[in-house]
Amino acid sequence: MTKLTSIAFLGLLALPGPAFAAPQVERLRGTIERTESGTVTIRTDDGTARTVALADDTRISSLVPASLDGVRDGSYIGTATKDGDPPVALEVLIFPEALRGAGEGHRPWDVLPDTTAGGAPVESRMTNGTVRPPEVETRMTNGTVGTRKAGDGTTLLTVGYGGGKALTVAVPPGTPVVTLEPGSRALLVAGAKVFVVASRDGDRLEGRSISVGKDGLRPPM
Repeated sequence: MTKLTSIAFLGLLALPGPAFAAPQVERLRGTIERTESGTVTIRTDDGTARTVALADDTRISSLVPASLDGVRDGSYIGTATKDGDPPVALEVLIFPEALRGAGEGHRPWDVLPDTTAGGAPVESRMTNGTVRPPEVETRMTNGTVGTRKAGDGTTLLTVGYGGGKALTVAVPPGTPVVTLEPGSRALLVAGAKVFVVASRDGDRLEGRSISVGKDGLRPPM
């Protein structure tokens, strides 16, 4: 298994495990204030300072801008969507091939800024799957994506996931599109924008994964 394959996006993209074994998972979005020996302190988007412990297996990645030109039939993606007919993408994450299958499915997500309507907070759902050809667009799938264009420049992605299900998602022009690259603790510098998946044990937060926006990019997921 490669280092990239093992990136721990369990809280970001995976279904929860058995209740007796699964720690409480928290997702944090904000800006690094400081990094000390074994910890990173983040000022979250709501203004709260949160200290996250760094474990030996905390996975760190660089989140970089991408384009829908990189999404083709067979690409594996994750997308947070708001309600619509079809659902409307708030962001698109193109997974590296090594992470194909990570968190496959369709599930409730978090309140995110509405990138299609001035940034107002909106409830979202996360779909991870493969882009599939349009002929299966009426089935809900978390898997392969198929693409086509609407008249207003919106891209329609058909995302397939387990059990032959599929979901068609509308991606308006200007929707943030990103991908992942391997990273290290050297990325954890003051001022960096991050998306953190952490496990809570009492008052202690331990990082499972940290996605660091490249060159000031704010992670959109």
